[in-house]
Amino acid sequence: MEKGKPYLGTPRDLSRRRTWIAVPKLPPQRVSLTCPVCGAPIQADVYGLLDVGQEPDLKARLLRGRINVTRCAACGSEGVIAAPVMYHDPGKELLLVYIPPETNLNDQEQQHLIGNLTNLIMAYLPPEKRRAYLLVPKVLLTYQSLLETVLQAEGVTPEMMAAQRARMQLLDRLEQAMGEEERLQALVAEVDDRLDFEFFATLGAYIEAGRQDGREDRARALEGLRERLLEVSTYGRKLAAQMLVGSPERPPMQREELLEKMLAASSEEELSGLVTWYRSGVDYLFYQMLTERMEAARREGREEEAGRLQELRRTLLELTERLDEEARVALEQATALLRNLLDAAEPEGFVREHLPQFDDAFFIVLGANLQAADEAGEEEVHQRLQKLGGIVLEVAQEKLPPEVRLIRRLLAAPDEAAVTALLEENAALLGEHLVTLVRELAGEVEQEETAERLRQLVERIEGWLQTR
Repeated sequence: MEKGKPYLGTPRDLSRRRTWIAVPKLPPQRVSLTCPVCGAPIQADVYGLLDVGQEPDLKARLLRGRINVTRCAACGSEGVIAAPVMYHDPGKELLLVYIPPETNLNDQEQQHLIGNLTNLIMAYLPPEKRRAYLLVPKVLLTYQSLLETVLQAEGVTPEMMAAQRARMQLLDRLEQAMGEEERLQALVAEVDDRLDFEFFATLGAYIEAGRQDGREDRARALEGLRERLLEVSTYGRKLAAQMLVGSPERPPMQREELLEKMLAASSEEELSGLVTWYRSGVDYLFYQMLTERMEAARREGREEEAGRLQELRRTLLELTERLDEEARVALEQATALLRNLLDAAEPEGFVREHLPQFDDAFFIVLGANLQAADEAGEEEVHQRLQKLGGIVLEVAQEKLPPEVRLIRRLLAAPDEAAVTALLEENAALLGEHLVTLVRELAGEVEQEETAERLRQLVERIEGWLQTR
């Protein structure tokens, strides 16, 4: 198994991969590089801004690891260009930034770059589409966290990523054991209960992806592994028997019905939703059924139908690859972070030092531990965890833009007198910009109580401005 595939576009010889540094101005920018392996000149297109509202295909390219990746024609080495990337998805109101440490940009240079890219987005967006999220881009510290944030916005949960990573690690072990029959059989006996429906679906998807990427050797190697697993694993033998008698195991929705729904999908977003909900059904047997139907359509001269089926298969491979790609498990990192926080002699200092790591995954883990402590009746542990969560929130709020901090404080104000005092103390922040931000937030929050409170704040701030 090629480590880092698919999101880094890693070559077979990992020791030969290098990172090339470039700072793009506008996407894409044509840059001249020198191969660090053989010294040959390379011309590469570098993206600094990925606006999937303008170019939807950029999302799939990012998730497949084909953004800012270049290959040397002379020696075949492939590497990732270490370039800052801003990702904009207006449909999901995402504005993400990743600046590789290799660029050596200081804070001022980073903020200048982020400002320039944000202004570029603002320049071509019509005024009615300039939303509050554009004012506060989310800065991510690693390329992996960028991918995971995009995936989570697509409905891929940390649990799904964790499960898929475990399957990929297992596939890697099995692939390494191929050619050593005793080792392979011993490994299959050890992990037989994990060689299930989802595992074979993942294996089938990677075989198809290998062929789509023109990597026929890899596809054949994985096919060989699958054929062997169909012989020696419990589920594999069951699956082989079902294929032989023509009665495959059914997912919650029958594969034929799922295929019809996919063909009837009116958009890629709808298709993506079907894949997310019925991922277990998009397996080897599903692809086999789709391919047989496509070939039958060709034999019977129904070229339009065959073309639709072929395009569906291509799109499904991209979507399932997004769900199946290797990702470092965010929940594992968050669990370790919580453990270190519990052991820290000065929790507040620890939080300040590691603040960027306290993301949504941390609060998922914290919530699970709070619930477990509550169910176990461990009141002392529950209170300690609750206190640590409060410290994280307090420190995190210090890093928010002043306008956002003010809105939070206004929402938490106990009475009108406190609101008035806050407005007086923060007069420099009050203006149409703040009114617009609060009004947009009022239209976006789901809790009606909070939305009503924000609408009242709009009236309160506007009234305060009129008196000045």
